[in-house]
Amino acid sequence: MKILTLYLRYWSIRLFYILLASLLIFGSYFYAVPQVELGSYIIVNPLYTNVENLSPWLYDVNYFIFIFVVAIAVIAFLIVYYNIDKKRKDTSDKKFMNIFVKRFFDYLFSKDELSEDEEKKMIKELKKYLSSDHSKKILINTIVDVHSQTKGIVENRTFQFLEALKYEKFIKAYLHSPYSVHKLFALKVISEFKLEGYDNYILKLTKRKNNVLHAEAIITLLKLKVYNNLLFLNELEFKLTLWDINLIVKTIQDIDKKDINFSTLIKSYIPEISALGLILTRLHNRIELKNDVILRIGNSNTLVNEEAFFTFISFANKQSDFDYLIEKFNTATHKAQLMIIKSLAICPDTVKSIEFLNWIVENKPFTHKTEAIRQLLELDLSSINRFKQSDDKLVRESCLQVLDINL
Repeated sequence: MKILTLYLRYWSIRLFYILLASLLIFGSYFYAVPQVELGSYIIVNPLYTNVENLSPWLYDVNYFIFIFVVAIAVIAFLIVYYNIDKKRKDTSDKKFMNIFVKRFFDYLFSKDELSEDEEKKMIKELKKYLSSDHSKKILINTIVDVHSQTKGIVENRTFQFLEALKYEKFIKAYLHSPYSVHKLFALKVISEFKLEGYDNYILKLTKRKNNVLHAEAIITLLKLKVYNNLLFLNELEFKLTLWDINLIVKTIQDIDKKDINFSTLIKSYIPEISALGLILTRLHNRIELKNDVILRIGNSNTLVNEEAFFTFISFANKQSDFDYLIEKFNTATHKAQLMIIKSLAICPDTVKSIEFLNWIVENKPFTHKTEAIRQLLELDLSSINRFKQSDDKLVRESCLQVLDINL
């Protein structure tokens, strides 16, 4: 029933906009005729005498002035109404918060002393203040905030308090609501309390085009730990944004998720999922997947190519690895090239590193030159002395900049 009410509200608002647009169209016609017959009814236009002798363009101007005046009056009314409504809500919010916080904490810290009947009475009295969705959201948000910041007995009692309120119908209605803000609220509660039974519908939400909604749905599924190995991400029908990827990575680190099929993610045909797999492989130091990472180096997708280089650089520990990085240097992105230059500081073959860094200083852009010179400061001072006297002005400036910083 609650879901039906939300949908009726949703579609009634849209129907109102359709009717408003229809009235504007009808008004443009009605404004130009003396009367309109609707069956046995006749609607007389009292403003017709003002426009009957106007030319078409003056009629249009006159009509839009009329609409503009009406719109100003409506907007003024709405501003006053919403200001009054906001003050009323602020007052009620403070009232509800005072009541909810007091009753909630009374429950948390006196639960052991309450009999079953007293506990039921306390919950029943509290429910008297939960007649509106707004009051329910205030209370549930308070419960979520306390639960997220506590551990042990208080955390368990917070969940017991939520259960005592019989939240299921309300959360389910909000999860299936046509309003995204309702869905986000429900996902927040489900995610925090790891509520079961909602995962199939949440999986559908991960495929929505709304960026905020599908990102929150993905995070909720990760926290619920229902789908192992993150393979459900391969079923997504849209591109993950960098924000999505960073959010997923942070969540995986927060929940310390281990059961990840890194190889499958790296090999995904979806570039963003492949990049995510590479990032996770690097963060979990899965050096045994070095060969899978190599297959993504030189990928046509810039993000995948860059993350593949970053991951391989973090795994590089043998001379053959550094030889490969030097060989593939020109296929790397700008950031990856700078990372390769930095990594040469730990290359086993110092002579080869110095030779390549000298080539960078002589042939690459200013940012590359300065980074290479920084590494040469540690590896070969004779090269620095030579570059200080170079005929190339850019090389000399690169040298001076690095030396000034390091003085």
